[in-house]
Amino acid sequence: MALVQMKDKGQVTIPAAVREQIAASKGDMFDVVVQEGNIVLRPQDVFAREASGPALRKRNVDISRWIEAGRGLFKTPEEADAFIRAERKKWD
Repeated sequence: MALVQMKDKGQVTIPAAVREQIAASKGDMFDVVVQEGNIVLRPQDVFAREASGPALRKRNVDISRWIEAGRGLFKTPEEADAFIRAERKKWD
């Protein structure tokens, strides 16, 4: 067990040993809930974090460099579709 202190603005530092156990790093997002009088931090999925609309818009992501990047990788649109479907199955 590690003892931590809350700072003026409600900030609490998660000890390095705990961060290592859950592979947390700078920028990670957590859901904060109270369960039976205890504060519980639940790490959120990276994909969900990056897919959030307002956060994505704030970063002003420039996708222009990706336009035409895949040209010629697949012989037909059906081949590209099959590849994408196979990749999506791996996510489940």
